[in-house]
Amino acid sequence: MSQAKNKMWDGRFEEGTSALMDEFNSSLNTDKAFIVEDVLGSKAWSSALEKQGVLTSEERESIHRGLDSILEKYFAGTLEFLPSDEDIHMAVERLLGLEIGDAAAKLHTGRSRNDQVATDFHLFVKNRLGEAAASLRELQKALLFRAETDRDIIVPGYTHYQQAQPVSLAHYWLSFFYLLERDYARITNAAKNADIMPLGSGAIAGSGFAVDRELLRTALGFSAITDNSIDGVAARDFVLESLNALAATGLSMSRYAEDLIVWSTREFGYVTLSDAWSTGSSMMPQKKNPDSLELIRGKSGRLVGNYSRFATTLKGVGLSYFKDLQEDKEPFIDSVNQVKLIMAVFTEVLKTLKINKDRIAAALDPFLLATDLADYLVRKGMPFRNSHHVIGSIVGHCDKNGIALNKMSTADLKGFSELFDEDVQSLFDWNTALNGRDIPGGTGPTSVANQIAKAKAILG
Repeated sequence: MSQAKNKMWDGRFEEGTSALMDEFNSSLNTDKAFIVEDVLGSKAWSSALEKQGVLTSEERESIHRGLDSILEKYFAGTLEFLPSDEDIHMAVERLLGLEIGDAAAKLHTGRSRNDQVATDFHLFVKNRLGEAAASLRELQKALLFRAETDRDIIVPGYTHYQQAQPVSLAHYWLSFFYLLERDYARITNAAKNADIMPLGSGAIAGSGFAVDRELLRTALGFSAITDNSIDGVAARDFVLESLNALAATGLSMSRYAEDLIVWSTREFGYVTLSDAWSTGSSMMPQKKNPDSLELIRGKSGRLVGNYSRFATTLKGVGLSYFKDLQEDKEPFIDSVNQVKLIMAVFTEVLKTLKINKDRIAAALDPFLLATDLADYLVRKGMPFRNSHHVIGSIVGHCDKNGIALNKMSTADLKGFSELFDEDVQSLFDWNTALNGRDIPGGTGPTSVANQIAKAKAILG
């Protein structure tokens, strides 16, 4: 059923759009999230129009006052939107007319919704990614706190969920820190690529009024302006890159959440989550579930989905603007909000985590030192592949006979190779094992101290 004509663009139409089309076409519930950016863009544009003589100074001042009033009402919860508003841009323009009258009708001169939408979203993405980067830094601070607190704890390092080699727990936490540093670089690079202003691109060919784009850029705090008007209104790669960076960050956190979930089980018992970041069971009274970590792990799929969703949309959209591009906002807003929430939760989980040193110490299997024994034989002159075979035979012997590797006497070891001597017994020490890998990037104490120092420098 057609409705009365009530759109700002409906002069060409004989009938109004149907109510269902209005609902289908509307993005207001999503894009009202960047009403602040829309108001900032309109203020800057009105100043540019004044410089071109399109607006008088009084009209420009009236527009600014009206826009400020709209924002005040929005944050006070008294702003009334209509179904015909379509999006936040049309809503603000309509509301401005109610606030100041005829002068509002001049604001859109030389500007298209195409470059208006693109400008607002560039600004919004840049700002929200800045917030995400700040949240990531707080998570890194929590990891640095853990590394400094837990630097004297030695834990089994795992590959394939099998005990592999002993590592400093601080070394483990720092591995997360440096992974997040690359995520930080991805997020800030995405923000840099969003920091380009399309305003002045018009619908496709550029504005018909010689507005000062550099003045607009300065007013809105952008680092650069777009070089091509078609690209200005069509480009959404900055959204795709942002979604990718946020998804990658979510995956990073998911992997470490998985480790901590396993470590918090009764079977491992390496860590205990604070009650504040755990939940119980509605049926089993003994349960203490690591739901904070499980949600961190689970939401990573949501972030990947948001990236895939928009990538699938974008691949079929030609140039320059199509309404398909309206679908860029919801996935980004969801992803950036979720990542900020995930990082805030993970930060608190880490800060309040209890490390169960005795359980960890009891779990250290002497077989973790097998590689050190192989290296010992290499230093005595045996080729590594041969030493690997010898130590494998010793491990098999110990396993078959229920003997701990560190309980093998020198005489027992000599039965496998005459190269073993009494000095081999010094290897059966966890700190000796860490000291033996004290190279840059290794798990030794000097290396870990240097990693901590570098992490502090990164965080300033």
